[in-house]
Amino acid sequence: MKFSRIVGTAIAVLAVVACTKKDDVTNKDAAPSVSQASAPTAALPDAGKLTTVSTTATGVGGSAAEAVDDAIKLAIKQVNGVAVDMSSEQFKMVLSVAVGRDAAQLQAQEFSEYVAKQSGGVVTSFKVLKLDGPEGNVYKASIEANIAKFNAPVADSRKLKIVVGPIRFNNPTFQVAGVAVPSEKIAEEVRQQILDALTNTGRFSVLDRDLGDDVQQELDMISSGQAPAAERSKMSQAISADLIWTGQLNTFDYQKSKGSWSISQRVINVATRQVQLSNILKNDTASVGQVQSDKPANADVARQGLESQLVRSVVSAILVRTFPITVASRDGNNVVLSQGGQSVREGSRYLLVSMGQEIKDPQTGQSLGRTEYDCCEVVIDRVGPTMSQGHLENIRMPLEQIQPGGLQLRELRNTAKASEASAASSTASKHAHAKKAKPTNDIFASDKDKW
Repeated sequence: MKFSRIVGTAIAVLAVVACTKKDDVTNKDAAPSVSQASAPTAALPDAGKLTTVSTTATGVGGSAAEAVDDAIKLAIKQVNGVAVDMSSEQFKMVLSVAVGRDAAQLQAQEFSEYVAKQSGGVVTSFKVLKLDGPEGNVYKASIEANIAKFNAPVADSRKLKIVVGPIRFNNPTFQVAGVAVPSEKIAEEVRQQILDALTNTGRFSVLDRDLGDDVQQELDMISSGQAPAAERSKMSQAISADLIWTGQLNTFDYQKSKGSWSISQRVINVATRQVQLSNILKNDTASVGQVQSDKPANADVARQGLESQLVRSVVSAILVRTFPITVASRDGNNVVLSQGGQSVREGSRYLLVSMGQEIKDPQTGQSLGRTEYDCCEVVIDRVGPTMSQGHLENIRMPLEQIQPGGLQLRELRNTAKASEASAASSTASKHAHAKKAKPTNDIFASDKDKW
């Protein structure tokens, strides 16, 4: 009897231990899934989305059918905007669905289903709420409908839309480190890098015109009915550019450890066709440190180095003209600039100007711009994706009188001159510590009204 009790107790203890171990194993196995469930996930890129908007509208016409069609048209415009192209493929099928139908037919359930079907997804549900008339040969129709709407990406709506056109050239090849490189290859590489750089600034919506056929295939698939009906709201959503950049590659060569490049560029306002920027960028003393001689093995390194220099100059010129770089904040001689990325280069020296009053043409009244006064130079210490930090040197006016945003960046100083200026500034600073300098306020007293 005792033996039986002992055996029974042992079995019970073993069972408890086994369950405990099983629970431990189960808990250990479950832990990773809990951790995974609570792990943060990256946000999806904003490519726009399809939504359905419920609306009511009242239309008028010479018949009940015309009044219903007018109400449908108004409902679509209320949801998709008054500037929507009602003759586009997206909307034209739904604008005359009521033609030839009497009042009883228009209020039938079958007609509501017919409207949704004929609209190709533009009208997802439809109902005639009320039909009145005729009053003086005028009918009035009130409807309720759910309209499909495509919401464009929010972030892109506030950006300038730009197209980077093909880069032209006159010579079939360019000599780079002893190798004849096809001009077409260089032009396409430079253009692609400009596209990438402008996109990465975060200030432009860069529109691609090279993949038109591929995009059209997707739109054809939607219109053919292979995609869900609501996808039709993506059609007729293509946006036009605000600006077009175009360039011509004049020179591009690298011989005997020294290179040169030159490109003519223009930025054109699409709406007005006005040329907003037109100049020639060039560098006759370009050097690429890794290239030691003109040998075929060095041609790729030299080409890529010159392309990078050219692209930086182009992007910087576009940014300075469209989004002038300003001093966003200042603490003594340390400043934060409103742009980073490709707009400025770390270690480079730029001119800062103080913006004066706006000047208008006395004949036309058109703004000629604002007067500018050389203020100082800024040396870039650090470049971030959206802003950059630097310090001021060679200050020519009292900074206390200039509000944040009143200083704008203008031109890049020559590297050799920048080094000399920096060295001179450093020497002057050492002398200032050795001997107390004369107060600067007296220097600017006579010119105070100018700024």
